[in-house]
Amino acid sequence: MQPRRTVSTLLMLLTISVLGVAALSFLASRGRLPPALAEAYGTVASLASSASDAFSAPRTASDRPDAGDAGSVAARRTTQAAPLSSAQLGAPLVHGKFVSECGAPDDMKVVVKVTVKMGHAVAVAATTDPANAAVASCVEKATREMQWDVSPKTQRATVTY
Repeated sequence: MQPRRTVSTLLMLLTISVLGVAALSFLASRGRLPPALAEAYGTVASLASSASDAFSAPRTASDRPDAGDAGSVAARRTTQAAPLSSAQLGAPLVHGKFVSECGAPDDMKVVVKVTVKMGHAVAVAATTDPANAAVASCVEKATREMQWDVSPKTQRATVTY
């Protein structure tokens, strides 16, 4: 009789946990979590999303020739009330493959400044040294086409290649 009671208790705890996570997800999607809880939830959601990516099959978005570095990021977007982590903010920009695809030679310094809100670049500025307007314009266009995880917070990032 004892094993049946243990299974019953475990099922009850699992049910309560799932309901609790569902309630947190609902509140977070509505932006109604207290700030401290929102930050913790955002961190946990980001970690869970990263962990689940390790077990998922490759996305077809990254197979597109025009996907650039944002291919897998564009296919996986999450919504959170908290600001994006540094890793989330830099993820689409991290490899910089789009910089060389825009014709920047290896010895060219390229600086990209981007402002992100609601998963999209709302402002982009690219500079090159030596100056090359065509490369800068291409990098800006490629950056504008990238997608980030969705957060209502406006955030800025500067990346140097």
